[in-house]
Amino acid sequence: MESNPVQLFHHLALALLLFVFSVSVSVTEQGPVPSIRTDAAALLSFKKIIQNDPNRVLSGWQINRSPCNWYGVSCTLGRVTHLDLSGSSLAGIISFDPLSSLDMLSALNLSSNPFTVNSTSLLHLPYALQQLQLSSTGLEGPVPEKFFSKNPNLVYINLSHNNLSSLPDDLLLNSDKVQALDLSYNNFTGSISGLRVENSCNSLSQLDLSGNFLIDSIPPSLSNCTNLKTLNLSFNMITGEIPGSLGELGSLQRLDLSHNHISGWIPSELGKACNSLLELKLSYNNISGSIPVSFSPCSWLQTLDLSNNNISGPFPDSILQNLGSLERLLISYNLISGLFPASVSYCKSLKVLDLSSNNFSGTIPPDICPGAASLEELRLPDNLIEGEIPAQLSQCSKLKTLDVSINFLNGSIPAELGNLENLEQLIAWYNGLEGKIPPELGKCKNLKDLILNNNNLSGIIPVELFSCSNLEWISLTSNQFTGKIPREFGLLSRLAVLQLANNSLSGEIPTELGNCSSLVWLDLNSNKLTGEIPPRLGRQLGAKALSGILSGNTLVFVRNVGNSCKGVGGLLEFAGIKAERLLQVPTLKTCDFTRLYSGAVLSLFTQYQTLEYLDLSYNELRGKIPDETGEMMALQVLELAHNQLSGEIPVSLGQLKNLGVFDASHNRLQGQIPDSFSNLSFLVQIDLSNNELTGEIPQRGQLSTLPASQYANNPGLCGVPLNPCGSGNSHAASNPAPDGGRGGRKSSATSWANSIVLGILISIASLCILVVWAIAMRVRHKEAEEVKMLNSLQASHAATTWKIDKEKEPLSINVATFQRQLRKLKFSQLIEATNGFSAASLIGCGGFGEVFKATLKDGSSVAIKKLIRLSCQGDREFMAEMETLGKIKHRNLVPLLGYCKIGTPGYVPPEYYQSFRCTAKGDVYSFGVVLLELLTGKRPTDKEDFGDTNLVGWVKMKVREGKQMEVIDPEFLCVTKGTDEAEAEEVKEMVRYLEISLQCVDDFPSKRPSMLQVVAMLRELMPGSANGSSNSG
Repeated sequence: MESNPVQLFHHLALALLLFVFSVSVSVTEQGPVPSIRTDAAALLSFKKIIQNDPNRVLSGWQINRSPCNWYGVSCTLGRVTHLDLSGSSLAGIISFDPLSSLDMLSALNLSSNPFTVNSTSLLHLPYALQQLQLSSTGLEGPVPEKFFSKNPNLVYINLSHNNLSSLPDDLLLNSDKVQALDLSYNNFTGSISGLRVENSCNSLSQLDLSGNFLIDSIPPSLSNCTNLKTLNLSFNMITGEIPGSLGELGSLQRLDLSHNHISGWIPSELGKACNSLLELKLSYNNISGSIPVSFSPCSWLQTLDLSNNNISGPFPDSILQNLGSLERLLISYNLISGLFPASVSYCKSLKVLDLSSNNFSGTIPPDICPGAASLEELRLPDNLIEGEIPAQLSQCSKLKTLDVSINFLNGSIPAELGNLENLEQLIAWYNGLEGKIPPELGKCKNLKDLILNNNNLSGIIPVELFSCSNLEWISLTSNQFTGKIPREFGLLSRLAVLQLANNSLSGEIPTELGNCSSLVWLDLNSNKLTGEIPPRLGRQLGAKALSGILSGNTLVFVRNVGNSCKGVGGLLEFAGIKAERLLQVPTLKTCDFTRLYSGAVLSLFTQYQTLEYLDLSYNELRGKIPDETGEMMALQVLELAHNQLSGEIPVSLGQLKNLGVFDASHNRLQGQIPDSFSNLSFLVQIDLSNNELTGEIPQRGQLSTLPASQYANNPGLCGVPLNPCGSGNSHAASNPAPDGGRGGRKSSATSWANSIVLGILISIASLCILVVWAIAMRVRHKEAEEVKMLNSLQASHAATTWKIDKEKEPLSINVATFQRQLRKLKFSQLIEATNGFSAASLIGCGGFGEVFKATLKDGSSVAIKKLIRLSCQGDREFMAEMETLGKIKHRNLVPLLGYCKIGTPGYVPPEYYQSFRCTAKGDVYSFGVVLLELLTGKRPTDKEDFGDTNLVGWVKMKVREGKQMEVIDPEFLCVTKGTDEAEAEEVKEMVRYLEISLQCVDDFPSKRPSMLQVVAMLRELMPGSANGSSNSG
């Protein structure tokens, strides 16, 4: 039967309709068809979870505009394919769920935004994603185990600088397409040796796990990633040896294993990668053995960094002959011996050669150049190199830095070095160089540093040098220079450091030094300078700061803490030099240079507004100390000792708030010590001995707490710590009486009566002394061991600046943020644990503090930081800082276990913050605070009661306002509601207690009563006393 065409059409139409309906229903059930509209909806959903958009970069994301025109959005064929919102300062707790429907998105970049992102959200990324950049986005948590299986199309991944915490062993499984994986600078811990590396990483060319806390040894199976070009495992805690299998990586270009704990020898198998290797960085490890000769074929090698290890043996000179591409050879801080590698001349591309701090010997080869014609830096300090500086170095026309410090070089400085037009640093301190500074150096127009101290150079300072207008640091200390200081120094506007000490320079200090608008460090001590001190020296207030001065230098201030060498110390260029080297050089060792200060504080000193360091001691200067010296507001060291200065100490010096060292001893200074010196709260060392000073030592501040030796041999000077003023040592002579016998009898009777009274007083005094002695002996018996220990420490470490009397048991200070009980440590225990803060215990120095290694009695090892400038804080500020530090937990910070303060916060007298010296008058102050506590019912430090002051300040303020009754605890005054005479006496008694307390907490230590006087005053207030409470008032 034939089908009717019309019926057939109806059947086909019906079937088509049913199919379309079926598809429609299916689409309705699965959601809308992906389109630009669905892309827009997904992006708007993502916008909703952004909590902060300070730059309003998403303000244009509106439904009435095409998403392809939105900020950060790129489209291909009408679909969203790229989203880049990096560096937009967007913030919020986000997830990637809203973006999962962007099925055409291939690149997502949200880097450098302060988000908070849970790592589980990485499983909800768009399926088609190929490039993922989420560095610095607050990503936290473990890397999901199925990360790559959920995102199989990823090619480039950057999750660096986040807080990812756990690295799964199967990370690289199912990563067939991944070419670059950057997980650097996260918080990964655990073993790297368990990382499973199979054939699934064939596409991987870059793997970066640097800046984490990975431990154990490098897995040899990394060699399965056969196309790996870059492997960076630096800045971890990896141990073990370098796997020789890494040499099987035939495409390896960059291998960085620096800053770990890797040990063993460098495997010779690494030489198999020479066909492709460009960079090999193994610095800052514990690698030993010798440098393998298998590196000889590495003709493409550009950087070889083996510095800061324990590599020994001679340097294989032959390997350099084929390294024509080598640009940086860094092998400093090792134990490499042998002759200077002459084959350096084969390295035509070599720019930096650093052999610092090794045991290289022999001479500097004269034929380094023109072979190494590209050489820019030749660093050889702290070696055993001898002979002369070869004149042929002048053929290294690109040379910028020549550093040969601490060697055994002799001869003269070649005049040919003046041909080095690019030379910026000529550093050759501590050698045996002789002769004059060649005037030809004046042709080095780019010269910044001329550091030639501690040699045997002589002659005058050539004026040709001042053609080098870029000079920033000149150090000629400890040579044999003669003549005058050239006035042309005033032409050097960038000169920041000038050290000419310990020479035979004569004449006057040129006033032109006041034109050196960048000069902040001037040391002219131990010369034969005459005349007066110029009123203005170095940088002046308001001078425009020049940028970049000494920016490339490694600054170290070496403090002279002994008496065998003159001066406070010196500023050194210390790049490439081990600190212990100073203790190994005989002539430097005698100076007791055991304190090295470096760090950020020192590196910023060039930004100070005035001269910061001025040493003019051991000269023949005369006249007065200029009043203008008080305008050097940044001055920290002022050394004027051993001159012929006269006149009075300028009152203006009291304005130098930053002054830490002031020595004007052995001069002819007259008059009084200015009371303004009491304001010098950072003063830690002062010496005014051997002058002609008179009057009372200012008792406010810390001057009265300093040792008497620092004021010695000033016959007219008095006051604490010297003899009291007005005591006098002379007595009136007896004259014959004009009235004969009657006057004589009267004088005899008076003398007899005086003798009786004197005898009674002596008997009473003796009895009192015996009683006090008995009590003291009983107390001292209990503390005998502690006193013995303290005495032994002070005897063996007499140079320490800490003066310790007997100590009380420290109070337990509970700071909740430390999460455990603080240790009950006495300061004497800290001294014992650090062997008196000895140099042997010193492990680090900063600009204003020193760090010591200490072993406590329980065997635990801790680091103790002794603050120098604690005086800039009050009690509350110090405790607040400690609490804040206690809260901080970071992988690069050691935990804060506790702190010791000399005394309990709130009870410490003001002078302790300045001198750190415990005194009896300080104990009186603390006792006065306790009395105030009893009288007021308030704690000594309470912000709610006192605001920015404390109990002592609050009480003094109330008394000045005539409101002393307001400070007394109302519970004491509740009995005064009646009118009885006894109740009024109670009020008088409370007022008398307040008066005694205020005497104890006087700002001037000398005005505080002694503890015996306090006891006597309190005894008078006791019922039944001789005077009785009725006489108090």
